[in-house]
Amino acid sequence: MTTPTHKQLLTLQRMEMSLVRAVLALPSFLVHREYSQLRYLLSFARLHVFAPGGVDGSPRRADVELAQDIIAPLREQVLAHLFKPLRREDKPDARLGGALEALRALYPSLVSSRRTLLRRHQNDFSEAELDAEVGRKALVTIAGGGGGAGYVYIGAAARLRAEGKASDYLVGASIGALIGAFLTRSRQLDIDAVLDWAKSLKTRDIFAPTHVGAAHTLPGLMRLHLSGMQRTMSHPDGTPLRIRDLEIPYEAVIAGVRKSIYDHMPATMRELIGARIRGRRLSRLVTERMLLVGTFFNPRVVKAIVLGRDDATRDLRVIDAVGLSAAIPAVLQYEPRQRDAISDSILADLRQQHDVALFADGGVAANVPARIAWEGVHGGRIGTRNAFYLALDCFHPQFDARHLWLWPVTQAVQLQLPSQRPYFDWLMRFEPTLSPVNLLPSASDFDLAFQWGWNQADVMMPFLLKALEPIEWVP
Repeated sequence: MTTPTHKQLLTLQRMEMSLVRAVLALPSFLVHREYSQLRYLLSFARLHVFAPGGVDGSPRRADVELAQDIIAPLREQVLAHLFKPLRREDKPDARLGGALEALRALYPSLVSSRRTLLRRHQNDFSEAELDAEVGRKALVTIAGGGGGAGYVYIGAAARLRAEGKASDYLVGASIGALIGAFLTRSRQLDIDAVLDWAKSLKTRDIFAPTHVGAAHTLPGLMRLHLSGMQRTMSHPDGTPLRIRDLEIPYEAVIAGVRKSIYDHMPATMRELIGARIRGRRLSRLVTERMLLVGTFFNPRVVKAIVLGRDDATRDLRVIDAVGLSAAIPAVLQYEPRQRDAISDSILADLRQQHDVALFADGGVAANVPARIAWEGVHGGRIGTRNAFYLALDCFHPQFDARHLWLWPVTQAVQLQLPSQRPYFDWLMRFEPTLSPVNLLPSASDFDLAFQWGWNQADVMMPFLLKALEPIEWVP
């Protein structure tokens, strides 16, 4: 028997979340035992590989490929009997009634398969480790791009942590990569202290006039140097924090501008991107340049590159990963005040490996990189393959006069979303938000964005907590 297909894994993931929604709608329809057995059954059917360990603080061991001759027949039965009630029935009572009927037919096979699997793998993992893989979901956060609109993520993260829920793995693009870098430093992060630090920043701490000379990113109106983040992204001895040093697994998505495109870009376009215009309001210039960004939302122009997924890129300075991911084409050029030899070497290798000329904002390649996060989990990034995928989106069409000028760009971003939709379990689309061009908000704007993020996260909290609720094996 072969491992489950990509489609089967996603289908089972959707089926489980449909069950959770139905139970929230009709909490007394199933007794606890029935609900636990259904959740365990759906999760067990997805098993194909995992890294044992992680129970009671023990370290994870190497991946174990599970015997598919035991699991695959049950998986086929689950898909055959539970797909219709969980994915075709709209009414919660019909969904749960059909699922309960299927459970009665499938449960003996689950008991037998679980017993046989434990016997086959008795030297690979314990019963407790198997049940932990099946019954505990990791929280995977996908933080999308959107400039200043993304400051709502701070409030959302604070609301999650108020429930004791920190991300187990975070993948970010652009502003999502920046905020994600702070959130992944520690599971016990003082978010109020981060907010106070952010409010204290001055323009000179983050931005400067455009850098002239060799750079890793496209030229823009302003230079993003992030010097104000240097202390917070360093060890106590002053050495730079690197991606591998973050307590929570973290990845930043950047866009590589394909060399074949950049070399043939009209000279007028390159001059426009790099032009330094004086005597005009910065906000107006940013607004005009943002309209150029839409030309980069094209897979023939850019390709997504993930920083932190492999050993080599985990040696990047965190500040470099953030800066590259937030380098908005034609608007922000990332160039640190002090380069890092290790980062420079890694980035030079990436250019050659991916055949790209320069790097740009990760949002133009994958603004809400849910598929990248899903592939990271199933590639073994965090050991477990059992996860809840929470996607955060601050950059979408909003019927607000402050945002209408961005309509063409947000529409371009929305064209990416259908390909990402199958991979997340919940999409939190924040509205209202600050303006995307409000890149360094005032203290009052920070407070406003924080409250918006907290309030909107509160809406989805019942579903998230129910989905993350540990499931025990109930004979």
